[in-house]
Amino acid sequence: MCQSRGDSRGIKDFITVLKLYREYAASEVEAAVELALEKGISSSEGVRHLLVYANETVKPATPLAGWERLPPADIMPYGQLGGIL
Repeated sequence: MCQSRGDSRGIKDFITVLKLYREYAASEVEAAVELALEKGISSSEGVRHLLVYANETVKPATPLAGWERLPPADIMPYGQLGGIL
C-alpha cells in the first residue's frame, strides 16, 4: 500500500485493513487481502469491497416481458473514425 499510495496514505490504508478484523473473521479478511494482492488492488476500500460482496451471488437480468428488443448498434463508423477499419 505504501508503494502505490505513498507512505502516509499507505500506512493509513494498512491500519484501516487491520480494523476490518473487528467486523469480519480473520479468515475472511486474510482471503480478501490475498485476493486483492492477486488482482492488483492496493487500497483498503478495495479490500472492504471484496469483503462486502464476497458472498453475494449475481442474478442475471431477465428481459422485460412485452418489450421488443432493439437491433444491435452499428458501430462501424466509430471504427472508421479511429482508423481501425
